[in-house]
Amino acid sequence: MLKKNIVAAAHTPSYAVGAKVLDVVGDVSISSRGLNKQSVKIGVELVEARDARTDDYFEQPLPQRRETRPATPIPLAVASCDGGRMQTRLAGGGQGVHNPAWRETKNALFLRMNSRSFDIDPHAELPGCFTDRARMKQLLSGVESETDSEDPLDLQPEETSPEVKDWRPEKVFRTGLSSLCNSNALGRMMEAEADSRGFYQAEKRAYVSDGLPYNWTIQQRHFLTFTPILDFVHPLERVYDSARSVTPDEPARWDLFVRRARLIWQGKVEQVLAELRADQGTIGLPPPDCDEKDPRKVVAETIHYFEANASRMRYPQYRLEGLPVTSAHMESYVKEMNYRVKGTSKFFDDGASGEAILEIRSQALCDDDRLERHLTDRPGHLFSPNTRKPPSPATAR
Repeated sequence: MLKKNIVAAAHTPSYAVGAKVLDVVGDVSISSRGLNKQSVKIGVELVEARDARTDDYFEQPLPQRRETRPATPIPLAVASCDGGRMQTRLAGGGQGVHNPAWRETKNALFLRMNSRSFDIDPHAELPGCFTDRARMKQLLSGVESETDSEDPLDLQPEETSPEVKDWRPEKVFRTGLSSLCNSNALGRMMEAEADSRGFYQAEKRAYVSDGLPYNWTIQQRHFLTFTPILDFVHPLERVYDSARSVTPDEPARWDLFVRRARLIWQGKVEQVLAELRADQGTIGLPPPDCDEKDPRKVVAETIHYFEANASRMRYPQYRLEGLPVTSAHMESYVKEMNYRVKGTSKFFDDGASGEAILEIRSQALCDDDRLERHLTDRPGHLFSPNTRKPPSPATAR
């Protein structure tokens, strides 16, 4: 019964929907408030166990860390992190919503993948999805097109030919984390999780993320032996914004964007930087008090972004080594987390309640059985080794 309730709470968009599903499908009668309370109780247990594992990991003597060997060799281990969104309210504030605020959730993903290496670049040409205006219109503000794509946005570098599909690493197994904690705490949790899965002993290792500085602080502190890779999609937004700032004509702007996107795909980041610096020289440097959308400021920030991330944009080399060049799996995981916790009418107590639902949802999305194991092994379960043996009738007297 408990398993049914927690699984429903994890996979339905709200406690009310979860209670309805349990009633209709599972023949379980529980109110949405009752499901909420039960989920918070289990979620708090999961959070406490997670934090205890992390603390125990970092209390080990340093030489013992990062030495866990996987049961079977890992061809490629990939770690990623990204932010999501959820609304919180004042805990213990009584009925209604008090002190509502949007909070960033910190999410991490760990992928065991199959991977090949190549002697020549398996996909030297920019994939067609990045030159399709209808598809890129969903990503880039200001793109004009006569028709919109009916397909959902999927900006993985994917084509239909078999030889193209073969070069991308294949996902085998995933686990994840999610929390309202700060980035320092997330990095510690990520290292403990990665080592528990033997990721530091993988044949190839990659860390894929967007350009936010805290993501790369985590990589430097906890994943230094992982190849750092900037998700290819994120620089494209900067490239288009800078092209729009210097080229008022839309067709010419699109052509400039495609040409520079192709250069980045081919690893010619320095050439793009040289062109951006030339653009800056033409329009001038931004004054200290200029608007965020001022073309001079947009180009200056694009130059800074590329200078800061150039060492993580060696995409031809990553393809040769069979490493991922986008964080598509991470983005998908964040959407799965947001499905449960993000919404204009969804509020979670800032503290135990919010942390609990994130932990339940993230464990439910893992490919292993960690959530079921906790529900089975927790004290009080009939078959738990921690459950006290009932006293004999004689003792009871």
